[in-house]
Amino acid sequence: MDFLKNILKNVVTNIIGFFVSIFLIFIIFTVMVAVFSSSDDKSDIIEVKENSILFIDDISIIGDRDLKGDDLDIDFGFTLPGLNEDLNKEKISLRTFKILIDSAKNDNNIRSIVLNLEDASIPFNKLKQVRDILSSFRELKPIYSHSDYYTKSSYYLSSISDLISVSPPGFINISGFGIYDFFYKELFDELGIKIELFRVGEFKGAAETYVRNEFSEENKKQYSEFLNERFDFYLTDISESRNLKINSLINFINNYETELLSDAINNNLVDTLFYSDQFDDFLKLKIDSSYNKVSFLDYKTTVKTKNNYSKDKIAILYALGGILPGKGDEGIFSESIIKEIKKIKKNKNIKSVIFYINSGGGSAFASDIIHREIELLNKKKPVIVYMSDVCASGGYYIGMPADTLISSKHSILGSIGVFGVVPDLSGLVKNKLKINIDEIKTSQNIGEINLLKPLNKKEKNLVQRGVNQIYDDFLKVVSIGRKMSKEDVNEIARGRVYYGERSKEINLVDILGNMDDAIRIAANKAKIEKYQIVEYPRQKSSIEKLVSSLNQVNFINLKYIPKIDNWLVKSITEAELYDPIHMRMEFQSDISN
Repeated sequence: MDFLKNILKNVVTNIIGFFVSIFLIFIIFTVMVAVFSSSDDKSDIIEVKENSILFIDDISIIGDRDLKGDDLDIDFGFTLPGLNEDLNKEKISLRTFKILIDSAKNDNNIRSIVLNLEDASIPFNKLKQVRDILSSFRELKPIYSHSDYYTKSSYYLSSISDLISVSPPGFINISGFGIYDFFYKELFDELGIKIELFRVGEFKGAAETYVRNEFSEENKKQYSEFLNERFDFYLTDISESRNLKINSLINFINNYETELLSDAINNNLVDTLFYSDQFDDFLKLKIDSSYNKVSFLDYKTTVKTKNNYSKDKIAILYALGGILPGKGDEGIFSESIIKEIKKIKKNKNIKSVIFYINSGGGSAFASDIIHREIELLNKKKPVIVYMSDVCASGGYYIGMPADTLISSKHSILGSIGVFGVVPDLSGLVKNKLKINIDEIKTSQNIGEINLLKPLNKKEKNLVQRGVNQIYDDFLKVVSIGRKMSKEDVNEIARGRVYYGERSKEINLVDILGNMDDAIRIAANKAKIEKYQIVEYPRQKSSIEKLVSSLNQVNFINLKYIPKIDNWLVKSITEAELYDPIHMRMEFQSDISN
């Protein structure tokens, strides 16, 4: 029997190996064709002529760091694991965006900016900063906006313009803020799945969707405060730009007098209705009959950013996404980022470090070992934490050992709390699938929790004690990092989320600022005047991304098909080990709708 099994195994293995080889040959051939063909058409030199207008039609290119667009424009007709849909899309940081806008402001050939934004799907923190940067341009030169329609976010950004026009069949969206979430308790009850939730902090709501049918009162309270504060900024900025009273704008919104273009014109929300050719005629009249159109990314190629070589260096270490144990690219995987930290620590030319965090947290285990490595790094060289859109829960925890904490005014911070999630699948297996499970063991405790049977009282007690212990460690870490008593930290903790300005008031951060402030402080701490910025982890090339993706392809195991973007699923399927205890903030809110 074993002999026949081995023969069958070898036959199947050889067949699979043959088709995999054919597939890899196809991929390599396609890549080679792309490499050689991409070398063409690279000789075009962008020239900014007189009477040029800088056109900005895509704000989604603004991210956390500068990322080169890939030269390989390959469409396989399917998605490989590890390759994003935005593989070929260039990204720029907010700092680079500011450099380019400041350059345009002082460029005599650039007469104005045109915003052609139907959508502006970036987090509110970045959206607000983009608006402020564009406002500084408008102090010297005009900005005009035209679009077929405006979403809530694109109108907010475009409202700074000297003229807002919209196509006659279009619409605009100016409205209040709200959030919704899916609650799975009834579905899980129907499937026979029970989620055991253990937590410390009544505001820690990341896993409430699995055990409730609606938001808890605590989360209704904190989310309402959060949304109201963001809505206040939104109303204030639009009202000032459009010369409206805030109460009038609120009335327009509440009476649904913002979306129809007739209402928008009457209420001074837009200036005129133009088709695209009419808007073009308007620009010719305002600028020049033969104005030169320059796209934003084309203009970027004409501006030299200063990062001259220097022996002394400031490193920027990026920590972006959810925190998970093990190795990986898309997210903050403990082993991968620790490898980068150790590289930085060993490099004698790196004099200080900016730890750039944009994370709502994740695994408590992974967060703790990353925290330890940052603590060791800070003993060697000063570490400055810059908190981007979200730096909450585990994301906040890993930054605690740093010398200085900087956040934006609109960063989402805090969520100091811990929870544990243990799925009980026994009802699904026994009552729905009609499968019985039996076990033989030497003692009640065999060192692991069986997800196919309910937790007993001692197991529940163990998980809750673990959650309590990690929460106590969290309080201790914050109390040391922020020089506060554990009691004072607990008072502002309990899983609660704060906005940037409020975070400064309660001492969760040292400074409200931007990346330029972080770089300046890093240079001062290192006592250097001339320096070169170096970034970690290094951006992978197109070929490296492709090879990494192929390494993840498993033709037998279909765990990547479909790929579910859920933190609990990712924790179970993508991490090298499942950590049931999390420091995580699930909620994020943007205004792109």
